[in-house]
Amino acid sequence: MVLFVLSATAQTKDSSEFNIYRYKPTPKDRVVLEVNHTGWLGLADSVKEKPFSGGVNFMMFFDHPIGSSHFSFAWGAGISSYNIHGAIDLVYRRDSVSNAIKFTSVVKRLAPYHINRIGVKIIEVPFEFRFRTFTDYQFKLSVGFKVGYVVQSFRKIYDANSKAKFYDIAGVNPLRYGVTLRMGWEQIHLTAFYSLTEFFEKGKGTPGVIPFSVGFAYTPRISLGGK
Repeated sequence: MVLFVLSATAQTKDSSEFNIYRYKPTPKDRVVLEVNHTGWLGLADSVKEKPFSGGVNFMMFFDHPIGSSHFSFAWGAGISSYNIHGAIDLVYRRDSVSNAIKFTSVVKRLAPYHINRIGVKIIEVPFEFRFRTFTDYQFKLSVGFKVGYVVQSFRKIYDANSKAKFYDIAGVNPLRYGVTLRMGWEQIHLTAFYSLTEFFEKGKGTPGVIPFSVGFAYTPRISLGGK
């Protein structure tokens, strides 16, 4: 009788664990680390950013497989650091009476410099539709959308005379959203982002400046809730 009870208990436990693993979404690619080249589209021909402008992104996802198919849906949260280097100046146009900043123009910097960086930090909520192959070396493709809020903007200038860092660039659009793409094998991927919002708010800065990024992503092997 005792052996029968122990056997029944063991079978119930195994069945319960099996059901959890079978029906509970198995998180995959929970953490995504990106290193990107960052840039602006829509600049005047005379204004050029340097090719080593860069940024880093960190994202955490909840991955929900769609049945037993190759597809899943994921959502999460992240933070991005986005930087532009180059001979770029931000010129403020001020109200003649109140001296308040009315408009920010992006123009070519003529004075020499050692470091000239424009940067923003963004809190983001990403969404992805994912595809994975069932092969020994998985091919992965993720198409998504992310929306974010600029929590910090700054400009750092080091020249022959001084070193300075200025926060809160006037006219920066606090809302940032756009489309994302990531594809590759196993844990290494190519990644891209194209903003559907401009860098400056309408009427407050040079129009048509569109942020974008391309780079590499790494997804460490972290899997919880299943094999």
